[in-house]
Amino acid sequence: MKNSTEYEKKFKTFCKKLPSAEVQAHEDGPVAELIYSQMLWNATTKQADAAYKKLKNAYIDMNDLRMNMPHETIEVIGVSYPQAEDRARRLRAMLRGIYLREHDVKLVSVAEAGKTEAKEYIQSLEGMSHFVSGRVLALCFGVSVFPIDDQTFCALMQEGVLHEETDMDEAASWLGRQVKSKDVSKVHGALHAWAESKPAVKKKSTKKKVAKKTAKKTPKKAAQKKVTKKSTPKKKAKKKNTTKKKMTKKKTAKK
Repeated sequence: MKNSTEYEKKFKTFCKKLPSAEVQAHEDGPVAELIYSQMLWNATTKQADAAYKKLKNAYIDMNDLRMNMPHETIEVIGVSYPQAEDRARRLRAMLRGIYLREHDVKLVSVAEAGKTEAKEYIQSLEGMSHFVSGRVLALCFGVSVFPIDDQTFCALMQEGVLHEETDMDEAASWLGRQVKSKDVSKVHGALHAWAESKPAVKKKSTKKKVAKKTAKKTPKKAAQKKVTKKSTPKKKAKKKNTTKKKMTKKKTAKK
């Protein structure tokens, strides 16, 4: 990220102002954490708690949920849930990916693997996001990565904690270097609690582009109007002169 040292200082100062809100790995295990994190992605803690409870009550086990079609998951969590279709589609893809590798909906091989292998395994699952992989790896397997979703990313950009030209991939990588693995649960919990209380925001760069386009269009329209106004009286003047000439000719002919 550009000006990394400068923004590192800003981030540390910013973290001191965050509310205290530490998170823990889900009590039902790594796969449950994956499902819960997918419900929490770009949503609030209250929404995720309710959605996970509904899913758990609706299905016998994780394998039953894996076989669900996206529209069936949406029926359980509700059509008004944020990004319901994309969320359900991604969840199905991730659970299917685990089943194809494990022949079960469990992450046994990840628990037995090293941190590098665990990171590669989780991040390579189809439908995976930085936020879900970050939570599962950091909370369940002690890997030094940081969870970040669109909601958190935009809030940090608005706060000026990230460089304005930074994208999501850069932000996730940079934050992973700023926060130690033992501190991820504290910083992530506090950051997400802060971000979900903020109103929805857009990237600053988008607003700038719109402003520039508007500024370019306005002078052209004004210039076109001026040309139209000036050209109109000239045409009328020509017509008047022609009429006078015709009248003079007629009078001369009569004489």
